[in-house]
Amino acid sequence: MDIFVKYAPEIILLIYVLLFFMVKQPNHPHDRVIISDGKSYYGYLTAIFIYNDLSYSFIEDYESKYYPDHPSIFKEFRYKYKGETLNKGFPGLAFLLLPFFLIAHLIALLCGLPADGYSLIYQYFMGFSALFYFWVGLRFTRKMLAVFSFNPKTIAFILFLIAFATNIIYYTLKEGMMTHVYNFGMLAAFLFYIKSYFTIGRQHYIVMAALLFGLIVATRPTNGLFILLVPFVAGSWNNLKLPLKNIFSDKKLFAKVLTAGLIFPFATALIWYVQTGFWIVWSYGEEGFNFLNPQFFKILFSFNRGWFIYTPLALVSLTGFIWLYKHDRFRFVWGLFFMVIFVYVASSWWVWTYTSNFGQRTFIDLYAFIALLLVFSSKLFITKPAWKIPLIVFFFLIVALNSLQFYQHYTFVFPPGQTSFDIYRDSFFRLKPLPKVYYPEGYIFSRQKFFNDFEQDYNWLNFESVTDERAYEGRYSSKTGLSGIYSIGLYAEIDTCFKTDYNRIRVSSRIFSDKKFSSGVLVIQLDKENKAVFYQPFFMKDFSKKNRWSYVEVGVPVPDTLKNADHLRVYFHNEDKEEEFFIDNLQIELLSLSIDY
Repeated sequence: MDIFVKYAPEIILLIYVLLFFMVKQPNHPHDRVIISDGKSYYGYLTAIFIYNDLSYSFIEDYESKYYPDHPSIFKEFRYKYKGETLNKGFPGLAFLLLPFFLIAHLIALLCGLPADGYSLIYQYFMGFSALFYFWVGLRFTRKMLAVFSFNPKTIAFILFLIAFATNIIYYTLKEGMMTHVYNFGMLAAFLFYIKSYFTIGRQHYIVMAALLFGLIVATRPTNGLFILLVPFVAGSWNNLKLPLKNIFSDKKLFAKVLTAGLIFPFATALIWYVQTGFWIVWSYGEEGFNFLNPQFFKILFSFNRGWFIYTPLALVSLTGFIWLYKHDRFRFVWGLFFMVIFVYVASSWWVWTYTSNFGQRTFIDLYAFIALLLVFSSKLFITKPAWKIPLIVFFFLIVALNSLQFYQHYTFVFPPGQTSFDIYRDSFFRLKPLPKVYYPEGYIFSRQKFFNDFEQDYNWLNFESVTDERAYEGRYSSKTGLSGIYSIGLYAEIDTCFKTDYNRIRVSSRIFSDKKFSSGVLVIQLDKENKAVFYQPFFMKDFSKKNRWSYVEVGVPVPDTLKNADHLRVYFHNEDKEEEFFIDNLQIELLSLSIDY
């Protein structure tokens, strides 16, 4: 126990490193580290140090070389601002990634590896950067809590909860190029330096705090709201006024603080000026805030990415305000004021879910503050021995729940896209994806359906495979092996079926196998001018149940480049001649959605 208390950040980091190599496969095109918004932040480094091209004309080259050809994978972060091209993302994260990028680039050059910024060595080192800054966040969270004079054992337990009872685990291991784990580390360091300055008074603490605050703003400007935590850390007006007075009365110190605070914002403005000729720009175009229509309660309680639903530890941390209300009204007022303002601003963003893949990602930035609230929360129960064992059991149940849901999200037990209560309920205890593909009815712009119950000949291919040996419903089903390895199959013209830019094919069927792991394969194929241009197999071993009918439902997005395909083929095949494999009630839907889902 003493070893964990002393080396908690390092022990937690070791576990995270092991998990990284278990759950992340940077060598797989669908599981790169440099993905999504991370491509834009990282793009500053490759544009400046490798390609010398701030117009980012190299995007298509690395996308085609290292990533699948799919609109959900491709990240277009170039934005035209008054005729000039600039990077949509803010460059703060690029400053943090720079040391890891330079090391990876040097290794690539020395070892003869592809030194293009996106090969495997760069992917791994960007993953290591997320792990490093996660560790930095833990270290500074511990130091910050120690400056508040909290118990070391309590601090170690809080670090454990932050690491394993929140969604920071997903955004460190699976999506480590998002800004959130880095912001977690920066806020922890910022709070530590602020508290240390108020406690000890050394000037370099406030200079470091100012430097970090500038970097925080350059990374995610809305996190400038962290400045509201300064009074909370101070603890009283008297504790706040004197240090601030010292800063403004000492011209040299004021100059140092101002210079440190402006370094990264100025670097950001300089990059914008080089790209566009303007010092200040809004790179997000029409995307922005709707402050008159905040989704305040949805962002907290919705089953569609609600923070408290997927990270109940955050809700528990709010009990810290009960202790503060009783014992420290000043901190209570400022802490609550900060939380309300932060949630209000976050919930006013035009996409309040932030397209998060596990819970609500934008609040990860606050987890150093949440750690502080959890320690105050512990004070409610520390004098009540009867609460000790129930609380430990409760917290480990939260850890177990978070670990389960982390597994469920990275293995897609929880399907991507919008999550409803029904989806949450259906997925809650599952370890394998539910054989069901959710597309909200309100998003379906058009639908064309094909259905075959095999009770009569509907002019599909391979009617010879129909048999009365077994059926899920009615008298007949289709069996592979009766006329080759194929079941009955659909071959239909679809050249006018897709109506929008967001098209999907959904296939469902009942299958029966006399083996636990079927060798059957469902194939969805698109043809154009008598040539196959898209082929997607689904292996029935993931769905089959021995000697029982089971339900299978799959869906595939149709790439934009293929929405003009003229024919669709859907069929099952099975090359295992010993297996009894039947299908029944085969349904195919061609869906055009009004939005990307």
